[in-house]
Amino acid sequence: MAVRTRRGGYAPIGQFGWDGGSGTSTYADPVNGLTGIPLTQVGMSAPNSAHLIHDFWTTLYQALDN
Repeated sequence: MAVRTRRGGYAPIGQFGWDGGSGTSTYADPVNGLTGIPLTQVGMSAPNSAHLIHDFWTTLYQALDN
């Protein structure tokens, strides 16, 4: 479990969750009332799988800004 304790990138302080090694990710953001759970079939051993998860969260937070 990870808890964001400083602002960095797209998520606010207080966001918490976990990135799994099998291509899963789950985070809750109490500030924005948001929970996201992307489930992929691509493990973190593939070169682009971390980019896929990062793109999911980036797109999610960009949608909040619009």
